[in-house]
Amino acid sequence: MSAQIAKTNVQTRSLPARKPRIDFGQTVAHGVLILFSLAAVMPFVWMFLGSFKTYTDLASNSGLPNPWIWDNYVTIMSRASFPQAFLNSVLVAVPRVVLGCFTSVAVAYVFAKYKFPGQNVLFTLLLSTMMVPFVVVLIPLYITLSDLGMVNQLTSLIIIAVFSTFGTFLLRQSIRDIPNELIEAARIDGAGEIWIFSQVILPLSTSPLAALAIFTFLGSWDDFLFPGIILTTPTVKTLPLVLAGLRGLFWDRYELFAAGSMMTVAPVMLLYAIMQKQFVRGIALTGMK
Repeated sequence: MSAQIAKTNVQTRSLPARKPRIDFGQTVAHGVLILFSLAAVMPFVWMFLGSFKTYTDLASNSGLPNPWIWDNYVTIMSRASFPQAFLNSVLVAVPRVVLGCFTSVAVAYVFAKYKFPGQNVLFTLLLSTMMVPFVVVLIPLYITLSDLGMVNQLTSLIIIAVFSTFGTFLLRQSIRDIPNELIEAARIDGAGEIWIFSQVILPLSTSPLAALAIFTFLGSWDDFLFPGIILTTPTVKTLPLVLAGLRGLFWDRYELFAAGSMMTVAPVMLLYAIMQKQFVRGIALTGMK
């Protein structure tokens, strides 16, 4: 037996090494993807480098800053109400993420694991609201908030986002594939519905919840249309509104626009970097289901 093994090893060593085969189609596809990736990244690189340049350096130099300066960020923080706007955006985005994720997973659990008359019809009507453009409900929404005395308040931006139809759809797709045996076993052991929801459904829905949290945070952080209508006092304006107002203060200072834009996108990039694995896994699992 040992002689046969030794003979096989000798034959294996004598075999010529295979040259890696180059797939022309894959090479072209990767080349195109790299070009598109560079096209997507270059504006961000220009914005990042421009935020550390002087106006003269930005207008005459497309390379690295010479010298690197922090004055643009100091000017933005001291003259454009950015600290207050940053705080306002956080006060709006965080409650919208928490409330939106909670209501979405709760309603999705009902539609996924409970049976009641008209369930499919009600869910279809719920999804149909996603087809209604926001501009159609913009005026009625403003009138309603005005009648409630909530104009020019950050609370109004939170209330309109307590419920998310997209979040309900996203979570329902995930919760449907949770085995019913887990829920039935918990009920046999005497667990109540609140315990099942908090100890079974929520832990098994962390990946799609992470994806929904990023989507909700990004939508809230970048929201411009409705906050621009409902918020008029400078002390309650959010980051996108203050950033747009920079044109009135520094209409030709592009280095200040770059610094303000970096301060606006940095929290979103940080959130995605922290939750990247959960976000990708949540999207992949939901897509497969």
